[in-house]
Amino acid sequence: MRTTLYVDRQLLKEAMRLANVKKMTETVNLALAEFVHRRKMEELASCLGTLDLNLTQAGLEQLRRDE
Repeated sequence: MRTTLYVDRQLLKEAMRLANVKKMTETVNLALAEFVHRRKMEELASCLGTLDLNLTQAGLEQLRRDE
């Protein structure tokens, strides 16, 4: 799909350098894919509960005995 975008040149150059790619299209597609992946991971993480892992050695041993 052909689309016209106005992109910050310096930002695009830096992204190309960091991604080690030569083509602008490849850089933009990679950046979009990483953005989508990161947001999906954030959504997934927000669905999960939290777990307090601040245990002492005695507390950990007690949990193991209780299993």
